[in-house]
Amino acid sequence: MGLGSFFGGKNNTSDQNNTTKTTISTDPTTQKLKAQIQQELAVANATELVNKVSENCFDKCLMAPYQEGNDPCIDQCLAKYMRSWNVISKTYIARIQNASTTGEI
Repeated sequence: MGLGSFFGGKNNTSDQNNTTKTTISTDPTTQKLKAQIQQELAVANATELVNKVSENCFDKCLMAPYQEGNDPCIDQCLAKYMRSWNVISKTYIARIQNASTTGEI
């Protein structure tokens, strides 16, 4: 094997003419890395959700500590926030899947 084969030159041997192409998406290491990134993103999204709920709902609903009217307000705010979060997440996932199937990603 000559140096030309290392640097993209032509090989003269017939058994080296058939090269196998590996795609990034089928590489086991890449798949593991993608799975780890997806898991870390899921944790980050859950943390973001908890932080936003705390920030928005509790600031809005807690007029005074241990007041009777706090619980229904917090429950309603949390339910609205979760519904919104689910709609946004589903739309985002659908767009990513669509972009993935069309080759944009």
